[in-house]
Amino acid sequence: MDPQKQKQILGYFIEEATDHLNTIESSLVNLQDTLGDPEMMNEVFRAAHSIKGGAAMLGITAMQHVSHNLEDSFKFLKDHPESKVDQELQSLLLYGVDTLKELLQQIENPSESNDQIAQEALANSEPLFAQLRSRIAALVPTLNSVIPSPVKAFQGSLDRSTEESKALAMVFRSDVPAKLRDMLRLFKQPDRPTSRQQLQTICDQLYQMGEQFDLWSWCDLIQVVKQAIANSHNSFRTLAPIIIREVKQAQESVLELQAIAISPQLKALMPLPEPEANIDSDDEISHIFGTHISGADTLGILEPQLVNWQKFGDRLQWRINGTWINSGSLNSSNSAPAGHFPAPIWFTGWDQPQDQNGSELQDQVHKLMAKIDQCGM
Repeated sequence: MDPQKQKQILGYFIEEATDHLNTIESSLVNLQDTLGDPEMMNEVFRAAHSIKGGAAMLGITAMQHVSHNLEDSFKFLKDHPESKVDQELQSLLLYGVDTLKELLQQIENPSESNDQIAQEALANSEPLFAQLRSRIAALVPTLNSVIPSPVKAFQGSLDRSTEESKALAMVFRSDVPAKLRDMLRLFKQPDRPTSRQQLQTICDQLYQMGEQFDLWSWCDLIQVVKQAIANSHNSFRTLAPIIIREVKQAQESVLELQAIAISPQLKALMPLPEPEANIDSDDEISHIFGTHISGADTLGILEPQLVNWQKFGDRLQWRINGTWINSGSLNSSNSAPAGHFPAPIWFTGWDQPQDQNGSELQDQVHKLMAKIDQCGM
C-alpha cells in the first residue's frame, strides 16, 4: 500500500478508535445501568468489535488481541443482562481500556521501541483477561463454563454443541464454495454497476453465514472484501484473483479452526476514506455563502463578488426588484415558475408534500434569509 495512503488510513483509525474508547469508558462508569440498556450494551460491543476489526486490517496485532478480549467480555455480559456486576469487574474492564489507550498512544507517537512496548503490554494483559474471564464466569449465574481462551474466541468457536459444529461444517463446506462460484461467474462478466451490486450482495450473504456462528474475524474479512469491490478504481481483473483466494483461504481456516488474517494485498484494494467536511452544522448556510455575501466596503463600492452574487440572486428570484427576499416575505403556497431553478421561496413548501427533509431545508432557508438581512442588502 502507498505509504501516504497507509498514513492517512492510520489517522482515521486513530480518530475512530479514540471515539470508540470514549464510548466504552463512559459506559463502564455505571456498568450495572449499562447492562440494563440493551441498546447501550450493543453499542459498547460494536465499539470493541470495530477497534478489533480496524486493528486487524492494519496489522496492529497487540490492539487486535486486546480489543478482542474486551469484545468477548462484553458479549457475555450483553447475553446475560441479569448479571450483578461489582467493583472488581468494573476495574478489570477499565484496565483493559487503559491497555488499549496505551497501545493507541504508541501508534500516535511512533518510535523504535514501539514493537517491544506493544508486546510487553500484550503480555501484561493476558493475566488481566484471565482474571476477567474468571470473574465474569463467577458473576453470570447461568454460565456453565468460563469464557473460552482468546484463541478459541478469536474464531468464535465457543464450546459449540455437536449440532452447531455440524451446521457450521455444512455451511462452510457447501454454501460458501457455492457463493465463491457465483462470485467467479460475476467477475468473468463485463464490469458494470449491476455486477458490482450483485457481488456486494454475495458479500452480505457470506457475512451472515459467519455472523450466525459468531465468526467475527470472518465477518471482518468479508467487510473488507465488500469495500474493495465497491471501490470503482479496482478492476475485476485485479479483484478476482485476490478476493477468491482470500475468501477460499478464510473458509479453510474456519474449518481447521485457524486464525483468519487479512493480507496486505487485500487491504491495498480498500478505498481511501474521505475526510468529513468541516462545516458548523449550526451555521451551515452562513459558512457556504459567507464568501459571497461579504457586503460592501466602507466607501459603498460593491465588490465584484457581491455584484455577481446579486445577479445570480436576480436570476433565481432570490432578489425581487433589486431587494433581497427575507424570511418575512416567504410564501410557502407559491410554486416555482416553469423553467426556473427552485429558489428558497419555493423550498419552504417542500415539507408540505412527502419530502421528509422539508423541515430541515426550511430551517436552512430561514438561516440564509437571516444572513442576507444581516448584510443590509
